[in-house]
Amino acid sequence: MATKKAGLSLELAMASQRMYPGLSAELGMDVEYLVQGNLIVAESETEAAYIEELAKAQRDAGVPVEMVSAERCRELNGLLEGRLLSGMYCATDAQVDPFKVTHAFARAAQNHGARIFAGTPVQGIERDGARVTTVVTSKGNLRAQWIINAAGAHAAEIGKMAGAMHQVKPRRGQIVILEARDAMPIVRVSGASQLLAKHGGASAPSALVSLGYTNRAVSGTIMLGSTNEFVGFDSRTTLEGIAGICRSAADFMPGLAKLNAVRAWAGLRPYSSTGPILGNGGGADRYAVAIGHGGDGVALAPITGLYMADYIASEGRRSDLPAFLSRLKAAH
Repeated sequence: MATKKAGLSLELAMASQRMYPGLSAELGMDVEYLVQGNLIVAESETEAAYIEELAKAQRDAGVPVEMVSAERCRELNGLLEGRLLSGMYCATDAQVDPFKVTHAFARAAQNHGARIFAGTPVQGIERDGARVTTVVTSKGNLRAQWIINAAGAHAAEIGKMAGAMHQVKPRRGQIVILEARDAMPIVRVSGASQLLAKHGGASAPSALVSLGYTNRAVSGTIMLGSTNEFVGFDSRTTLEGIAGICRSAADFMPGLAKLNAVRAWAGLRPYSSTGPILGNGGGADRYAVAIGHGGDGVALAPITGLYMADYIASEGRRSDLPAFLSRLKAAH
């Protein structure tokens, strides 16, 4: 929550967070939803001013964030030793296991009749006049009343098949996992420079590395990262990226330098300068989208699914997303 700018993305995140506590029971699988808090730290005057402005906007939107001193930052996470000026702390921020969230949604969908075709490339979309009718895949044609593009970093490619143009591009993020250790601080920590890169768009420095520390409480491992890189569809890790992540973490948290890195990976986030794009995708009739979530796909998954279900059930008539969120908030 603390990483979101005020506006529609923050409203989506707040709505999604209200859904997450009951998601494990609803889906029939523990997704490891844990409230552990999130701390954004600033090491320069520019970063300190940025998070102070961000904190004010979030408080105005109803998020319980507070500005804290450097001393309080070190109390919240005892690993912090590097140079700090201030921090922004949200005690209600939570995390989940993204793999378990994905598996839980997939299994629940199958239990309700959905069929999942893994490893099946989409080769085209057929239309009857102005209306989409069929998805052409490597395993045959699939007839459809509606087609929803949720293709992540490949959303623009799929959109062209339906006659739509989407300003979504891949943004690589590299991650490092450290070995499990007992009694590590649970409060998540991110550098304010990571937010500046996240919200800075394509003009942000490529391969920018900032502090990122997440305690994976169930496994006991520590996740570091990530990078923010516009490098096309290259999803490989790089020595520069992995070394930069480890160096940044060790600068702020020297105690982490004693731990071994056990694995690393990279993924492609679907970046959109305007944030998530939900509902009407343009192009052909009965073509809808759930794209452009950037690094917030898992955080916004529950509310995205709920809105898209409402959109399709109403034949696209209930398309006003802010009005949908207002109705949900009033009913909560």
